[in-house]
Amino acid sequence: MIPVVAKICGLSLWLVVWMVLGKPSPVSACPQNCVCYPTPMTVSCQAQNFTAVPVGVPYESQRVFLQNNRITELRVGSFGFGTQVLWLFSNNITWIEAGAFSELRDLEELDLGDNPSLHRLEGGAFRGLEKLQSLHMHRCKLTALPHDIFHKLYSLQFLYLQNHLHFLQDDIFSDLINLSQLFIHGNRIRTLSENVFRGLVNLDRLLLHDNRIRQVNRRAFRDLGRLTMLFLFNNSLAELPSQTLRDLQGIEFLRLNANPWSCGCEARPVWEWFREVHVSSSEVICASPSTRRGQDMRFLREMDFALCPLPDPGSIAGSTTTTFKTVKAGLYGKGPSTTTSVVKYELGEEELALPKLDPEEYWANYGNEDSGITVRCFELECPPEFDLPPSSSASPSVLPILSLCLLTVPIHLLFG
Repeated sequence: MIPVVAKICGLSLWLVVWMVLGKPSPVSACPQNCVCYPTPMTVSCQAQNFTAVPVGVPYESQRVFLQNNRITELRVGSFGFGTQVLWLFSNNITWIEAGAFSELRDLEELDLGDNPSLHRLEGGAFRGLEKLQSLHMHRCKLTALPHDIFHKLYSLQFLYLQNHLHFLQDDIFSDLINLSQLFIHGNRIRTLSENVFRGLVNLDRLLLHDNRIRQVNRRAFRDLGRLTMLFLFNNSLAELPSQTLRDLQGIEFLRLNANPWSCGCEARPVWEWFREVHVSSSEVICASPSTRRGQDMRFLREMDFALCPLPDPGSIAGSTTTTFKTVKAGLYGKGPSTTTSVVKYELGEEELALPKLDPEEYWANYGNEDSGITVRCFELECPPEFDLPPSSSASPSVLPILSLCLLTVPIHLLFG
């Protein structure tokens, strides 16, 4: 009988120990008006009209949901708990003190989106979040970002920045060496400088559409060798430097539509790049010149650029052969002339097989041809000062006139 009693007492003791040490926190331990769930420990305080972060959130919480409230400020000491996921979207946040999240050392996901009253951020607002992997700041009204706002966020992989940003500072993302996806669409950015994306060596997706971008530095994408997706549609781009696209060695998906592309000589570098790569691309519709409006830049032909001076051979792929000079003389050989050294491109088999244009159709693709006459001198044989000789242009038309005059003399003598 005694062994049975001993077993019962032993089981009772273990039950007490389990209830004290192993039982999940009761619901009463949650903040008022919140709901708590164990495994993983989750505190849900959404849509309760909180104006500040509620007190009493269990320190061991792993997920804390505070969205759809009326929280206005986030200060140092606001978060007396440790969590991996913190949702604060759809509040009325107007200010985030520097170091406000510094106690959340294990935080991996932070959502501050849809806070339209958030117009600015202090430098150091995300200090201490070295384990942060995902940061959402979409649908706020930020117009600028401090230069050190992403300092030491080495673990960040996803960054959402759809706001009212007018520009991006150089090296603002330089510490984000593990960033995979960067969403900056829907802002008001006008230019992309040389060092704006420096350090993003692991970036896979870059969304820049729905901005006002009209200028991209030729080296802006030089660190984006692993980028596979680039969206630049619905901006104000008329041209792109050739080096800009050549730095995107891993690109697979490219959208350039809904831009006012100029398809004159300045389009040749982009046109050549499309001929060399295999990429899934949107259409690239020309807005100018008027003779090419509505055409797709990607499908222009070599002869469309026949009169264009070629770029430095070091900046284009393919072979080059004999050099020549292009001499620009004034109309009918009058006025000063200028010389420019360019390179003759060696046509491929496909280009040689294209049908030739007659002179009228050829010149129809170029406007304002009366502004001057272009003459090409091969092998650098052009003299320093070059004028069109009058006899060369007049002789073909003078001979038929003289012949006609000689025929009319005997006819006049015969018929009086």
